[in-house]
Amino acid sequence: MEHIDSSQHNHNLSGLEEQKTVLEQKVTDLAPRDSNSDIKKPVPPSKRHLLPKVVLGVLLGAGAIASGTYAYRTWQYNQQYAMKFQQTDNAYVTANIYKVTSRVGGIVTEVAVNDNQVVSPKDVLVKLDKGDYQVSLTQAKASLELAKQQAALAAENIKDAITINVPESKPTSVNKNTQATQAANRNKILQARTINQQREINQQKYKTALATVAQKQADAKKAELQLSYTNVTALVPGKVGNKNVSVGQQVQPGQTLITVVQPNPWIIANFKETQLEKIQPGQNVTVKIAAFPNRKFRGKVDSMSPTSFGKVAVLPEENPTANSTLTQDVQRIPVKIVFEPESIQGYESRITPGMSAVAVVETN
Repeated sequence: MEHIDSSQHNHNLSGLEEQKTVLEQKVTDLAPRDSNSDIKKPVPPSKRHLLPKVVLGVLLGAGAIASGTYAYRTWQYNQQYAMKFQQTDNAYVTANIYKVTSRVGGIVTEVAVNDNQVVSPKDVLVKLDKGDYQVSLTQAKASLELAKQQAALAAENIKDAITINVPESKPTSVNKNTQATQAANRNKILQARTINQQREINQQKYKTALATVAQKQADAKKAELQLSYTNVTALVPGKVGNKNVSVGQQVQPGQTLITVVQPNPWIIANFKETQLEKIQPGQNVTVKIAAFPNRKFRGKVDSMSPTSFGKVAVLPEENPTANSTLTQDVQRIPVKIVFEPESIQGYESRITPGMSAVAVVETN
C-alpha cells in the first residue's frame, strides 16, 4: 500500500514539473530578445526621459543651421540678381486705341461689324440714313448749274460790248461847222464812255459769276462729303473694341461709336526711380503676362517717360542709412518696352490692352 501511494505521489510531482517547464517556455517566447541575451533588460526611467530631449535638440540645431544657410544663400542670390536684373510687377499691356466717331448726325440704319471683329482701313462699320444728305446734294448741284449758266451769260455780254476809243478834243476856231463837229464829238465821247462803263460792269459781273460758281462747287463738294460720311468707315487696321451703337439710334457729330484697338501692343512698366540708374534704352527684357503664365516674351527697352506715374512707400529695410536723403515715398517712372515681333508671333490678337505683366530688364 505504501509502495502504491509513493508511486502516485511521484507521478503527481512529475506532472507539475512538466507544467512549470511549459509555462517558462511560453514566457521566454513572449519576451523581447536582443543580440546579447534572450530577455531585454528594462531601461531605467531617467534614461527614457533624457532620450527625446536629445533628439529634439539635435533636430532643432540642424534646423537652425539649415535655415541660416538658406537665408545666407538667398541673400547672396538676391544681391547677385539685383546686380544683373531690374524687375517690376507693376506693368501692363497697352496699345493705340482709335475712337471711331461720326462726322455727321443721323439715324443709324445698320451696324456692319461685330464685337472683336478684325477690320481694315475703309471697311464700313456703321451706316446712317442718307435721305437728308441726298436732298442737300441735289440742291447743291442745281445751284451750281444755275451759277454756271449765269457765268456763261456774263461772258457773252463782255463779248458783245465794243470798246470805243474816245477822240481827243483839239482847240479850233469858232464857227458854225466847228460847233457842229464839236457837238458830234461830245456825243461820241459820251457814248464811248457809256459803252466802256457797261463793259467794265459786265466784266465785274462775270468775275462775280465765276466766284459764285466756285462757291457752288464747294457747296456741292461739301454735300457729297456729308453724304459719304453717312458710311462710317475705319481709318486704321485693328480689332473692334467697345461697340457703343445700335440700329435706330440717333447719333450726333463727334459722338464715339466704336473703338478700334490697333495691333503691335507694347508694355508700360512702372519702375521705382531707384531702379532707373541701370536701365537704358536697347536693353533686353523678359516679359511674363499673367494671361499666359507658361510663355515668356522678349522685348527691348524703348524709352522712359518724362513724367512720374505715382509714389510707392519704401520699406524700412530698403533705406540704405538712417541719414539717407531718400524720402519715404519713391516715384514710379513709366518705361516703354516694345516686343520683338517674332516673340509675339501667334499672340498678336490675344494680347490685349490692360493685361498685367512682369518685366525683367537685363542690365548687365
